[in-house]
Amino acid sequence: MAEENNNDAFIDTDKLIFGIGQVQQITGVSGRQLRYWEEQGYIHSLSQKKGAAREYSMHTLFFIFHVSRFLEQGFTLQAAVDKAKQLDQQLPVLRQFLKSQLQGVSSDADKSLIDFGYLDESHTKRVYGVIEDGKTAFKIEEVHDE
Repeated sequence: MAEENNNDAFIDTDKLIFGIGQVQQITGVSGRQLRYWEEQGYIHSLSQKKGAAREYSMHTLFFIFHVSRFLEQGFTLQAAVDKAKQLDQQLPVLRQFLKSQLQGVSSDADKSLIDFGYLDESHTKRVYGVIEDGKTAFKIEEVHDE
């Protein structure tokens, strides 16, 4: 399972732009809500020409999705925005960790394994994330030279 994996992005997400209608469709947030959130400074559309429809970056789309999810969980709008901002600050750290550690993913009918590579510099144990029956866990396996 220890295969070479190039985790460099193959899609420039900065160039993925969504119109307000697409954002509404993807997130379930109404155009009226989006405009209100923009008026309040919670989100920002891309610079727009007068009379042109609002457009949003992929980053903003994800932020909108998270705010909406927190609202559905019963948080106030301000609390949902604050939680989404907190998550937004954590994502680069998670992305960096996964980019450097992720060695591969394999799945079969019963479970999926995420190979996080060696436990330490001794290279005697590997760390795996396991997803089985909707539950997640870690497992550490001894590496046997073959």
